[in-house]
Amino acid sequence: MISIKAISVTRGANSVIKDFSAKFKAGTITAIIGPNGCGKSTLLAAIAGDLPLACGTISLNEKDLASYQIAELAKLRSVVLQQPAFNLAFTVQEVLAMARTAGSTLASENAAIAKLAISDLANRKVTQLSGGERQRVAIALAIAVDAPVLLLDEPLAAQDVESSDRIIELLKAAAKAGKTIILVAHVPESELSWCDQIIKDF
Repeated sequence: MISIKAISVTRGANSVIKDFSAKFKAGTITAIIGPNGCGKSTLLAAIAGDLPLACGTISLNEKDLASYQIAELAKLRSVVLQQPAFNLAFTVQEVLAMARTAGSTLASENAAIAKLAISDLANRKVTQLSGGERQRVAIALAIAVDAPVLLLDEPLAAQDVESSDRIIELLKAAAKAGKTIILVAHVPESELSWCDQIIKDF
């Protein structure tokens, strides 16, 4: 479980998140929604432990997030950015293999490729992929690690209907298996009926 207690996050001189509290239970999917610039990605980055807090605490499994070592966090939570930065010309299969220090295996990598239906991309250079393809590779990388917490920034952006449906089903199955899933979405609330919790005021 993830517990947030009265956190505030600032960026420069601006206070982006103010006195926000929430809980995220294992086996659930939470969507963070709101207009552009409201702080959705900032909140997700704070939950990932990638941004310092001005005040308040975030705990993962009843332990303060700030007390975890980076290597520990890599095995506990996987993060998918909105625009994955794949700047070196590795193949998709090689990129997935890089997650082995965080706990992935060849079997889990191949399973992730199958779940995302990206076997046709396995031997292609990630620098040659489209935005939607890169996003699917990033999601495959995240699920190959099999961390208990999955954090995704607009995972359905730049996806066609078939790919979006596949990702949604994958996330629902992951939640059913006990994972805690938090994602940023830039769609109407009415399109998120598959989520267990929606956060829009923070």
